Amino acid sequence: MVRLACLGAAVTLVAATTAGCADDPPPQSVTTPLRTNFPAAMAGGACVYFDYATIEKTLGVRFDIAAPSQSGQTTTCVVQPDQSDLPDLALTITKTTADAEIFKSDVIPDKGATAIKGLGLAAYQAPVAATKTTGPGLEVCWLTKDKRLMSLRFTGVRDSPAPPKTLGPQLVALAKHVEAVKPPKKP
Repeated sequence: MVRLACLGAAVTLVAATTAGCADDPPPQSVTTPLRTNFPAAMAGGACVYFDYATIEKTLGVRFDIAAPSQSGQTTTCVVQPDQSDLPDLALTITKTTADAEIFKSDVIPDKGATAIKGLGLAAYQAPVAATKTTGPGLEVCWLTKDKRLMSLRFTGVRDSPAPPKTLGPQLVALAKHVEAVKPPKKP
């Protein structure tokens, strides 16, 4: 009997609620979310070193999305176009105790790397091979004066040709800009 009374009350409640909903006016309109273009630095982490306009001006590629990550002492930022995963540009920063000699002997790859002058204490650029899912790319890696190991890696779209020779100097110019950025101090 108690169950029937509860069931009857529930049916009455549902019927009253449904009737009440019929009295509600229909929504005026449903708006589509607007796409906003926040600065890459707003993502935080290593993204504070990036801004889309500088990347586009330097590399000639427009990126719209920034995503930071951190693992231990290493922080990373990857920027991508709004509508696809590639091309992408990754910045990786980690603290180090290495000096220029250790960088040259232990960090610079044995094959394919070219030394870069005028960037940090020591620097190189090296091609990045294509994979099954990505195109070829280029990496610029350097040791900063304040003991950070920084790397910029551009990865092209799948089945794209090798990056143009101009990408090396463009990435170096962007690396110099990134190294000059003074991120905000943590509170």
